[in-house]
Amino acid sequence: MYRTIFRQSSESMITAIKEQWTDESLKEIKDIHGEKWSNGLTLYILNCHLIHHRGQMTVLMRQAGLKVPGMYGPSLEEWVEYGLLKPTD
Repeated sequence: MYRTIFRQSSESMITAIKEQWTDESLKEIKDIHGEKWSNGLTLYILNCHLIHHRGQMTVLMRQAGLKVPGMYGPSLEEWVEYGLLKPTD
């Protein structure tokens, strides 16, 4: 259920950005909590925040013994399934 809601929300945001923002509008400055941020900076920070929460979920899933799905390529757990050696630090 939450995955569906998140997906719908994400797709709606992407559609709105594609339809309503241009290269020029990314430079527009807005007041965000008393600070001056460009729309481009807001988009960048939103993306970083999403990545942060995905990292949190990865840690929590591993602690719970759940399989972590690959989001940006194979996860550490998937390497073995693909017959590859685990990458080292």
